[in-house]
Amino acid sequence: MYWSNYVESHVKLSRKSEASVESDRVLKFFMDELRVIRASVQASMKNTSYNVTIHLEPEDNGVIQSSTCQCPMREFKCHHVAAALLFGYKRASKTDIKCSWIKRPKSAPPKKTVTMAEMYPPNQPGYSSALDYGRGATDTG
Repeated sequence: MYWSNYVESHVKLSRKSEASVESDRVLKFFMDELRVIRASVQASMKNTSYNVTIHLEPEDNGVIQSSTCQCPMREFKCHHVAAALLFGYKRASKTDIKCSWIKRPKSAPPKKTVTMAEMYPPNQPGYSSALDYGRGATDTG
């Protein structure tokens, strides 16, 4: 598990990340098909949030390639990254993970506006329809 590997032997980091998840401070969570997690985690005592990016190894081996956070602890392990990892383990749903089989739609050409006159052109000489027979039109056939 990524979270347990990240917080291993860091009791304070473990507790702070658990508290963040339990108090719903993970505001956004998204994982793409390249195994990159992007999250927004609210700071503990401030009315601000930090953007977190976590790159996981391509194999599902519990190893984190790299992680960044906007908090002052940037190059050190922070509880915002740990909270995002724990949230991903405990609460993330399939809707938080981008489906790799969904392709972006190709841009469609603009739709042409059709007027009523174009849809229903007026009768042309020599043209008759079934509706015209009741109005005195003659059969041209």
